[in-house]
Amino acid sequence: MLERSKIVGDPPVINTAETLELSYAEDLGAVEAIKIANDFEAALGTEEVFLQYQPMIDLSTGKIKGFEALMRWIHGEKGFISPDVFIPLLEDNGMIVKASSWALEEALMALKRIEGKAGYDKELFMSVNFSSRDFAADGFVEGVYDTISKSEVDAEQVHLEITERLLMGQPENAKETLSECQKSGMGISIDDFGTGYSSLSYLHYFPINILKIDRSFVMEMLSKDSSMELVKSMIGLGKNLKMKIIAEGVETIEEAQKLRDLGCDMAQGYYFARPMKEEDVIEFIKENRQIDF
Repeated sequence: MLERSKIVGDPPVINTAETLELSYAEDLGAVEAIKIANDFEAALGTEEVFLQYQPMIDLSTGKIKGFEALMRWIHGEKGFISPDVFIPLLEDNGMIVKASSWALEEALMALKRIEGKAGYDKELFMSVNFSSRDFAADGFVEGVYDTISKSEVDAEQVHLEITERLLMGQPENAKETLSECQKSGMGISIDDFGTGYSSLSYLHYFPINILKIDRSFVMEMLSKDSSMELVKSMIGLGKNLKMKIIAEGVETIEEAQKLRDLGCDMAQGYYFARPMKEEDVIEFIKENRQIDF
C-alpha cells in the first residue's frame, strides 16, 4: 500500500479497460497506431492533452526543489491513454517534436506562474523530457532558448531530461547539443539510470550533471541486498563525478530516510506527492514548505 498522507490532487480518471487494452504500444495494429497518433495531433492544444507536475524534494532539508513535467492525455472516446503507449507512437511518426515543444513552453510558463503565486523567485526548477527526435530536429537549441526567453525563467531553472536510448542513438549530435545547453546553465538529467547497457561509459563522455536512479532499484532496495548495493554504488559514483542524484519512485518513509542517509540529494515519488495539475501544485507548495520525514 502506498503512503499517501502527503499526496495532494487526484490522478486523472482512468478508463481501466482501455488502459489495459492499450498497455503496450507494440500490441496495437498499424491502423490503430496511426489513428491514435492522428487523434493526439488533433487533441494537442485542447484540454484533452495537459501536463502534470511531480515535486522533487531535497532530502537534506525536506524542501521542494523543483518538478518533473509529465504529459497526460484523456482521449475523448477512449479515456486515459498511458504515455507508455502514445509517446512511442509520437516518436515513430515525428509528432513528438511538436509535442515536446508545446510541453516545454507550457511547463516553463507554469513554473513562472507557480513561483509567483507561491512566493518564490527563480528558486525552483522544471525538468522536461526530450527524445532523440527532438535533438535531431533543426533549430532545437534555438527553440529552447526562445522558449526560456519567452517564459522569463532563468536557464538554470530548466532541466533537460533524457534517456540512455537518446544518447546511444546519435552520440555525437547529442553531445554537441547537450554541451550547448549546459553552457547556457541548463541542467542535463539522465533518466532511468542503471537500466541500460552502457551507463558507466557515457557518464564521462556526455555533459550530464544530474543522475536519476530508476524506481526499479528504489522499490527493492530495502528487501534485496543486491538492490541496496546497487543504489549505494550509483550514489557513490554520481557523487564522485560531481553530479546531483535524484531517486525516482519513492513510496514509503523508510525509503526516503534510507536514501537521505545514503547521501542521495533529491527524491520524487508517491510518498511525497503524485503528479498533479498546476493549481494543486500551488496549494501543495503553500502547505508543504518543508516536509518532515
